Amino acid sequence: MTKHMTNKAKIYAVIAIVAVFVAGYGVHHLFGKKPQNKGNIDVASITTFEQCSKAGFPIIKHYPDQCQTPDGRIFANENPPSEDELAKAEQVIRTFMGDWDHPQFQGSENNHINLVYVTQKRHPSNFAIYKPASQPPADYDFAEEYDRPVYIFQQKEFANDRCQVYEYQVAIKTKQVVEVGLVFPEGLEAGAAISGKCSKYGSMDTPSKNKDEIEQIAFTYMSRDPEHTKFLIRSDIQPEYFSSKSPTQHGWQWEDKSYKLPEGLVSDPFPYPMLKIIMSGNGKLVYYLNTTDLFPN
Repeated sequence: MTKHMTNKAKIYAVIAIVAVFVAGYGVHHLFGKKPQNKGNIDVASITTFEQCSKAGFPIIKHYPDQCQTPDGRIFANENPPSEDELAKAEQVIRTFMGDWDHPQFQGSENNHINLVYVTQKRHPSNFAIYKPASQPPADYDFAEEYDRPVYIFQQKEFANDRCQVYEYQVAIKTKQVVEVGLVFPEGLEAGAAISGKCSKYGSMDTPSKNKDEIEQIAFTYMSRDPEHTKFLIRSDIQPEYFSSKSPTQHGWQWEDKSYKLPEGLVSDPFPYPMLKIIMSGNGKLVYYLNTTDLFPN
């Protein structure tokens, strides 16, 4: 009996030693993730993302990639995607906007939408899936598996007499136009006075069109992206018309309120797939958002 208990005690002792070793190993890896300089590199000489990455230091964030050196400095990858990759995204935008049929370019010698690449982000401006922080202060855990990265472009031509341009957000993985909105281009502050270089595009609200005409134009936009607007053919979800903040604007939206995110996840600002389009009184696109293919299946 004594011998049996002694052997048992030895087994427990071995288990305890292994447990301590594993725990120590786990703690070391949990709190010891600081980049290590294994190649005796002169860290102070690193001044770019390329140098940091080439030295083998970790990529800590994506879209764009960010590399961290052992001394805590972070370098972002400022290099744009390949020309081929950007060309594919630009073509998606031109198809969605109608390009050659776009009323803004009718009668123009250069009947073509001109785009400039701006940057890329982890997710569209008005869409994100995250896990609420378990500890205060409030924060978000944007797990990479829920990233929906986008390329961001701005159109060179002004869209109206307020000197605004269209800004497009295209999903990198699926090449979907996710969001379109009007912004002031870089170098031109909001509220800038009307100038000759943009007033020629006229008002977005006059001459006015009736609601039926505007609805037809709105639905034409969505018909150009059937792969990502198939949401519209569902018989259980009907379009809802709404008046926008401006009395001259018209909007339509589809919402799948039956959708439930996996437990523990939150989406901002809408917790379910939705599509929204807002048109001006002259039938010009004001805003578009389509999150129907961005949610986890």
